[in-house]
Amino acid sequence: MNVCFRNVWYPDYENKTLVRGTFYVDGQRITFKEPEHIDAMFADTLVTPGFFNAHSHVAMSLFRGIGDDVDLDRWLNEYIWPLEARLNDDYVYWSSMLACMELVRSGATTFLDMYFWEKATLEAAEKVGIRPIFTPGIIERPGWEKALQRTEELRDLGALVGVGPHALYTVSMNILPDVVKFAEENDLFIHMHLMETASEEAYIHNVLGEEYLYRLEDIGFFEVPVVFAHGVHFSEKDLSFLGTKNVVVAHCPQSNMKLSSGLFRWDLARDSGVPVGIGTDGAASNNNLDYIEEMRTAVLLARGVSGKPDVLSPMDVLEAATSVPARRLGLELGEIRDGYLADLVVWDVEDLSMVPADDPQDWISHVVYSAGTQAVSDVFVQGRWVVRNKSFVGVNPSEVVEEVSKRRRAIRKEDLIR
Repeated sequence: MNVCFRNVWYPDYENKTLVRGTFYVDGQRITFKEPEHIDAMFADTLVTPGFFNAHSHVAMSLFRGIGDDVDLDRWLNEYIWPLEARLNDDYVYWSSMLACMELVRSGATTFLDMYFWEKATLEAAEKVGIRPIFTPGIIERPGWEKALQRTEELRDLGALVGVGPHALYTVSMNILPDVVKFAEENDLFIHMHLMETASEEAYIHNVLGEEYLYRLEDIGFFEVPVVFAHGVHFSEKDLSFLGTKNVVVAHCPQSNMKLSSGLFRWDLARDSGVPVGIGTDGAASNNNLDYIEEMRTAVLLARGVSGKPDVLSPMDVLEAATSVPARRLGLELGEIRDGYLADLVVWDVEDLSMVPADDPQDWISHVVYSAGTQAVSDVFVQGRWVVRNKSFVGVNPSEVVEEVSKRRRAIRKEDLIR
């Protein structure tokens, strides 16, 4: 697929502005050299990089609306973990189909996932056309090494992978050095929940001490890139330490607020030099996967808790939502640059949520503060057209709704579909 984007506006993160120009999709990548033939054209509109969902559990969409009004500990122990014991590849496939469609509809083109049954999610992601990055969840129990085997198998299938120790309360220092060694030997990044709740903070300080990050450093944890999900209860001292490491925090504001886990201080992370990306977490704790809504919530929360209306500009937020996690992980995506993978969102600048605009520069403000999924016109992932004129390409939403609803009824009744 070769596509021309003629005289369109797109973000220049280095100069913090929209620029106008012409570029092309030639196969899977962006180029500024015109290909021999053009299959489609867009002109005089806004084009942004696709969004990078920096923390998710996409297969948990099947659990949307379950255990809504409890904290994280009760939510996991009383609701989620008992239901997860009933899952299988079939359930995960259809739940992942639902999640992947919800993500691309809101302009997300990549998601960083930690869960189980990854091959079923990979199949769903390939069907929808979104890019998954898998970090198979490691929980310390007999056979935990199988998660490392799944990581290798997924990489052999061509998927992007990292290493996923779940959290410091589910993975102890008995096995964490082995997990870190595996990441180092295989040149993989680490993805882990950290400091999500006050109870987790108390546990970590009790078991590892307030200098817990230095304990992690002692086992080589920061020798590879690291994505820490949540970070709600990082101290300023923690953030100062992390600002010197190859770390990105995946900020999940809606899930954190819904589970009453606390409020992440993006302003303090920024002051400490800690890069921040944005994640949806799972639909079971969010409860949607609308990335545009998550992005807006993140910036409004940053303003509310800091008391600073200028703490983040719309361009800062867009960069965090597209480029920052990719850059930290060494991936050539998240920016409209020559040779980068063609992950692109074409916006309907005449949508009700995108007008009025006195100047095209206003469009970035509208994307962050006012746009909804209805303003997403077209989405490309690695050059593949996955949303075309606001419709999914190659997938049937009605079928997915029917199949997911059937499995939700079955799993609640323990009348499982095998």
